[in-house]
Parts: sequence; structure tokens; C-alpha cells
Amino acid sequence: MSTAVQEKETILNFLDGDFSTTSNVAVIGGLNQKGAGNISEFPFPTKKDEDWRFTDLRSISRNHFVPVAEAGANPVGDISDHYLPEAQESRLVFVNGVFDAEKSSLDAIPDNVTVGTLVEYGDSEVVKEHLGKYTNYDDDQDVFNALNDANFKDGVFIHVPKETKVEAPIHILNVFTDVQKPFYATPRVLFVGEAYSKSTVVEEHIGLAENEYLNIPVAEFKMKEGSNIHHARIQRDSKKANHISRPIAHLDKYAEYHSYTICLGAKLFRNDPRVVQNDEEVNFTIDGLVLIDGEQIADTHSAIDHRHWHAQSHQLHKVVVNDKAHSIFNGKIFVREDSQKIDSFQENRNLLLSVDGTVHTKPQLEIFSDDVLCSHGATIGHLNEDEVFYLHSRGLTKKKARELLVYAFTLESIENMEVESVHKLLLDEVIKFTSRDEEFVAVGS
Repeated sequence: MSTAVQEKETILNFLDGDFSTTSNVAVIGGLNQKGAGNISEFPFPTKKDEDWRFTDLRSISRNHFVPVAEAGANPVGDISDHYLPEAQESRLVFVNGVFDAEKSSLDAIPDNVTVGTLVEYGDSEVVKEHLGKYTNYDDDQDVFNALNDANFKDGVFIHVPKETKVEAPIHILNVFTDVQKPFYATPRVLFVGEAYSKSTVVEEHIGLAENEYLNIPVAEFKMKEGSNIHHARIQRDSKKANHISRPIAHLDKYAEYHSYTICLGAKLFRNDPRVVQNDEEVNFTIDGLVLIDGEQIADTHSAIDHRHWHAQSHQLHKVVVNDKAHSIFNGKIFVREDSQKIDSFQENRNLLLSVDGTVHTKPQLEIFSDDVLCSHGATIGHLNEDEVFYLHSRGLTKKKARELLVYAFTLESIENMEVESVHKLLLDEVIKFTSRDEEFVAVGS
């Protein structure tokens, strides 16, 4: 190891655990070994790093996390209130990162569709071909992706065969319970959609208590020719938790990937979605909605990589900030040389509800072709007091008027949710957020 690297802190300063232990499943064991080497070499990010200069990582660096097996977790109890009605028999449940077969149910999954754990299907040719092939984090020295590689021993595997439509949404439910010590968990998902398949996946992370933990999920999506997926991601971790996620999708010709990420929980939420165009005529969405208050931090660093002709991409990232919360957005759109006929839209809209909230936003375009239609933009504003006055004059209290305007601001981000119960859940969460006892104090009022 070089002297320069030795002088830098690594994530091992904040973790206990034996990373020399690898899975008995060969493909997982290989990634465990690779990740273990990287976490001892990669430096822990600081504000001196461009991609982290606005993100406060003290909730990680001033803590110490143990493996979940050493955290003294309490029994999970009844969590049926968190089951989706549409996915009563198409659900995988993980408790503190460990698969719970009793709480899972896969009876509604068609016989030709594979839904299960990576341990169960780790010897399959599909897992061997695709697991760990799309993260490509070495150049960036992404220590969080490396930690997932080093630590995960199981995860979700979904394989949808050619020309197959899965009617029921597949619900991946990650729940985290109250524990005696702060712990770390590394959920993993591998999804492979064969040609002209179609499916819906709801990935959910829920903290059942207000305890500290470090949740680092990695999800790989391989979308083959003409395949289509609707991917909803709902983050409702403990308000004391840290959630660092790494979703990545690779799209072949005619493929469609539509992702909608909702951030409601966690003290620190960092999301780095990546979408890579592998062939012509693809279509994808990576929309997001962030609702934060208190001293929460929500940081989204996205990358949209157009490498071939003819593509449409859409990103609308909406943020509502109250109290002393802090939002960061850095969205990059790459259009490679000779990648013509690209239609790409990106916008970050931020609504500040307090004088103490903070927003940093930086949408970026890097275009090396000339026949493209690309746009990006960002807005930061507060509630329009003329609109508040108008609603107040029609009989609403000022508080209710503000709640209604915030509610209207968020609707565009959740109206595309295809699963009815998820749509209703998110509407309820928005209502809870906008109806807190504290008065919203508009900036400038």
C-alpha cells in the first residue's frame, strides 16, 4: 500500500468485522474477496472530494458499526402492515439484511420466472454471468460499493424470461429493527430481464425503530432487448440511520427502465443512480421525490450515460426542505461522441419551507454530439405568498393553504406509480409531512 493511501482514513476505521470470511457460493465469494481488498485501499471520502464537498459524513465517521449478528437485534414481530396488497404472494422479506423465508411468499410468481435469493440460485449461469458485472466502481474508488461487495452473503435474484409479463409487483421489503449497537447491512439485488419481458419491482427500506445503523444497498439491473421494468424505491429508514445506495441499470436495444425514488427517512441519504445505454432506441426515467426536515441530509448524485443513437431519458427530481434539513443534487447527463438523436430532459425543483434549510444543486450536461435535444435546469424557491393569501381568502387557514400548496408540488413525482397501494402510501406520507404541528415558515416571509 502506498504512503499516500496509508495517510488517509478508510471505512475500516468505523467498522468491526472479519472481511476475510467469504461466501461458499463461488460468485459471491469472489466479490467478497475483491471488495475486502478494496475497502482496505480506498480512502473514506471527505469534503475535499468534489463529489462529497457538500455532504456531512460525520454521522458515519463519528460512529462505530458492528456486523448485524453482533448488534443484539430484537425479534421483528408482526410486520404485515407493511405488506403490499398487490404483492401478498410475490414478496421477499429481509430483516436486518437477513432473508426471512417465513415472512416471504412467492406463490404468485409464474413458474418460468425466477424470484429468490442469491444463495439459492448462486450456481446458476445467469447469476454467474451478471452478478457484479455492472457496478464498475474501481476507477471512482467508491468505498461504499466496495463494502457491499465485501460484506454481502445473500440478496435478491430476479430473472424474467423472454416475452414474459409478471402481473403481480415483486415486493422487496427490507426492515430494520431496534438493536443494542449500531450495525451495518449490505442488501444486494440482481435483476435480469430477458428480451421483451415486463415487470414491476417495489424495493422498500423501513426502519421499525429510531436506532442507528448503516444501510448500503446495491442493485444491478440488466435490461435486455425490448425488456421493460417499473422500479419504485421507497426509503423510510430510521431518522438516525445512514442510507448509501447504489442502483445501476444497463439497457440493451429497445429496453425501458423507469425508476422512481422516494426519500422520507434516514439522517443521511446518499443515492447514486447510474443508467448506461448499451444500444440504440432506449427509454428511461430516474425521477425522485425528497421530503426532509429536522437535520436530515439528502444527497443525489446521478449519471445518465448515452453511448448510442436514438434515446429518450427523463429526470425530474423534486425536493421539499423544512427546518435545518439539507438537500444536494448533482445530476450528470453524458452524450458520447457520435451518439446522435438523443432527447434528454433533467430538472431539479426545490421548495424551501424554512429560513434555515439549505439546497445545493448542480445539473450538468456533457455533450460531444451535435444532433441532440437536451435540456437541464434547477429552481429553488419558497411558497408563493400570493397563492397562500388567495387560498386563505377562500376560507382556508394559512397553515392549511401552505399544506395544500406543498401537497400539489409533490404530486407530479408520484403520479406515475403503477401500484395503487404504493401510490396511496406515498400520498399518505406527503399528507403526514405537510400536516406537522409546526407552522411552515416560508422563506422571505
